[in-house]
Amino acid sequence: MICCASSPSVCRASEPPPPKRSSAKPDKEAFSNRQTTRTHPMPTLPKVMLLGDSIRMSYEAQVADLLRGRAQVVSPAVNGQHTLYTLASLNQWFEELGEPDIVHWNNGLHDIGHNPARYPVQFPLEMYVANLTFILERLLEVTPKVTWATMTPVHPDRPFVDTEYSWRNEEIDRNNAAARALMESRDVPVNDLHAVVWADRDAFLAEDQIHLSEAGEQACAQAVADAVARWL
Repeated sequence: MICCASSPSVCRASEPPPPKRSSAKPDKEAFSNRQTTRTHPMPTLPKVMLLGDSIRMSYEAQVADLLRGRAQVVSPAVNGQHTLYTLASLNQWFEELGEPDIVHWNNGLHDIGHNPARYPVQFPLEMYVANLTFILERLLEVTPKVTWATMTPVHPDRPFVDTEYSWRNEEIDRNNAAARALMESRDVPVNDLHAVVWADRDAFLAEDQIHLSEAGEQACAQAVADAVARWL
């Protein structure tokens, strides 16, 4: 596990380095966000796992900052991609990062995107919902504190190009509705990041019109931190 330099409380899965012994005096700052050790017990903060694609990766450090002192925020070092990838990776992530107390999760843009380099070019809605169901069941085996986040939109001005990875907002809306119905049937709270971004899409979407701008990252980070805080 490694922690981002800009936000020590964001921990990501990686190959741990071999332990080293040193006679040097420990740096208090370096240990400030660690969990309980054998020799110097510290209060254990609730572990929050953020799951999702590059949208999640763009706001996670800010979420950790917003929850500093209240929760330990962890996340995979890799992009969660589509539902099949996340489903296949969950056990590995739990092993590397430890089982979480709280999960904030999204999949979707990689499923719904039309990718000419992939078969199927777009995952069918039925497959998407089935995979979400499998993922949700696995998460609920670990913790009842799961929050689902809706897919963020693409900008309406972003062109749909058959030869490039492309999205349609009407399909994003359709899959968001199906995912919401699943989550509500299981009493899983829904964090509507789509609504957050759509409300100020010109400011919250970056130049590529799908990823978040700095302002969008800040807005989504606050929404995610607020959603997680309801479990604390």
